[in-house]
Amino acid sequence: MSKKMKILILCSLLLNVLLIGIFIGHASHRMGRGHFMKRHLPEFAMKFPEDKKTLFSDTMKKVHLENREIHKKIQETRERALKILTAPEFDETAYQVHVDEVHQLRGMMMQRLAEAAKELAEHFNQEERKALAEHLRHPPRFSTGEGRRHHFGPPPHKLP
Repeated sequence: MSKKMKILILCSLLLNVLLIGIFIGHASHRMGRGHFMKRHLPEFAMKFPEDKKTLFSDTMKKVHLENREIHKKIQETRERALKILTAPEFDETAYQVHVDEVHQLRGMMMQRLAEAAKELAEHFNQEERKALAEHLRHPPRFSTGEGRRHHFGPPPHKLP
């Protein structure tokens, strides 16, 4: 192999590792590191009657607790994928299996959130459902209060 080809391959690998690091950092912020129970009710929910505030809070806590174990599995699977990626010999098949598992687990988490939204919608009136939909569209960030985009958006990139 020529020297130029080796340099190109090395640069490509370095750029891919950098891209994966950026993606993982972004994904960890999207997943949120804070615990739901330590967060306050969103502003829109403060306008609800007490029973609906409690229902919203309890439902979201339940989803968070149910997804906690899946989140741990995602982190473990992502680590295994990164080990494969950085191994002396790259095993593309094993890497893809782990990437697919991460996507499947994320899908399970999103499905649980969608089910919780459906459960809440059954008890909310139209105005409350509009507020809930807007919250799901742009939920608050854990540190800055800004909305997260693509909460129910397109599937994540094909990276762990």
